[in-house]
Amino acid sequence: MKVITVAHQKGGVGKTTLVINLAYCFAESAKVAIVDADAQGSVTDLQEFLAGIDVVSLDDLLSGKLTGYDLVIVDTPPYLSNRLSELFALSDFVLVPTKAGILDAMAIRATIALLRQSMSLKPALKAGIVLNMVMPRTSLNEEVKAILSEYGIPVHTATIGQRVSYTRSPVTGSVFGSEDERAKDEVILLATEILERINN
Repeated sequence: MKVITVAHQKGGVGKTTLVINLAYCFAESAKVAIVDADAQGSVTDLQEFLAGIDVVSLDDLLSGKLTGYDLVIVDTPPYLSNRLSELFALSDFVLVPTKAGILDAMAIRATIALLRQSMSLKPALKAGIVLNMVMPRTSLNEEVKAILSEYGIPVHTATIGQRVSYTRSPVTGSVFGSEDERAKDEVILLATEILERINN
């Protein structure tokens, strides 16, 4: 069983939406569960809309009782909880989403510092930064990538655009239930890059 944790101390960067869409993407070929580690319970509240995706407890993951899944994706709270290091230690991959803004890119420093500490303790842990809610055709995206590259964590080639289909996806299931082919392609590319990094 592989564990992917999506983490960023800042709220409003689209962690839950990414978790749901990645879960549906991976569920095409694997048994997938989501762990809702956010005290706000956003994924748990949406469970009735998540056909085919199980929402399981954080305690089951932390205690090692979680079995029967190929992949577990963890949605974390918008702050550095005292369990984040514990979650990183259980993870195979940590995905850090950020908006494509200068201040947003700088705001991930605390998350990256904690992540790098976890990676030093667990060398097999892989990680990546993804630009989320990206506005098309702006030079700012490249400026932000340049800032992010200085953190020493790989920046994904895949980016996730600012699209209505993502905003609606928590209650429509995912973008895979929409007609937005570009959104589907973005999620598939990100999922593919994550798997490649886990397996290399």
